[in-house]
Amino acid sequence: MKIGIPNALFIRDKIIMYSKFLNYNNIDTVISSDTSLKTIEDGVELATSEDCIASKIFLGHVNELVNLYRNNYLDAILVPRVYKQKNNIEGCVKALALYDILNNIFRDVKFIDVNVDYSKNITYFKSLINLGITLGINSKNRFLGAFYALQEQNKFEKNRYMKQFENINFKKKNVLVIGNEYIVNDKYIKRLVISSLNNVNIIFACINNKVNRYKNISDQVYFANSINIMNGVEEYIDFADACIFITGFPCATDSLVNEMIKERINGIPYIEIMVDENTSSTGIVTRMESFSDIIEGRRYI
Repeated sequence: MKIGIPNALFIRDKIIMYSKFLNYNNIDTVISSDTSLKTIEDGVELATSEDCIASKIFLGHVNELVNLYRNNYLDAILVPRVYKQKNNIEGCVKALALYDILNNIFRDVKFIDVNVDYSKNITYFKSLINLGITLGINSKNRFLGAFYALQEQNKFEKNRYMKQFENINFKKKNVLVIGNEYIVNDKYIKRLVISSLNNVNIIFACINNKVNRYKNISDQVYFANSINIMNGVEEYIDFADACIFITGFPCATDSLVNEMIKERINGIPYIEIMVDENTSSTGIVTRMESFSDIIEGRRYI
């Protein structure tokens, strides 16, 4: 059996967990390729005009896997849904509908959904157990596979965090990148926005030690991604010489959170980059080069 996993949206942050669980149980996985211009163009063709750029990118990744499915290279495509997380923190409402949207767009494709909802005691561990039941995996292997997958996911997240924290460099300017993981760490968007910065150390706010400090900025935030970003800002802001906000158009939640964070980083230079399917490198490179000059100029203040 071979199952495809879209390397986009909130799924990409847990892709180690899902792939390790399936591989442990002798199920091959195919992860969609890194985002390209074609990925975005395919997603735009499938999406509505109101969809955010992250959703359009996701649809482009799914479309790649659908083509493999239709050529009998895949048996199904995995589409997790995350509703309530720990402490009743909510996931993106748009993401909750993705499974139904995909079933409506690709009616000939087999999608497997797996729900995470802490309000119903469906933790990530329980969701993997339920996925195993759906796939007909025996109880022993479901349990061992879920335990192994979560262990590997935790190890990956810890190593990623430690690597970033240890790389904070006081001999260079540290630039704090603020945005959702599936936006700022998407290789296409990262190359578009961050590649023109030279001789600086990049810190991603979304990669942090998960300590809840967000209430220092605002206690009126309910979405998991927003809370994670705020936790990262609180952890790294004292190291930051400058900040870059990268926001996917037209995410209203991110826009509101950005305004809250701006009040927290008062006095630190920042630049806002809004990305959508029409964003080109030309204008961004010019802005980022000018911003680099501002960062470099602070060396002499």
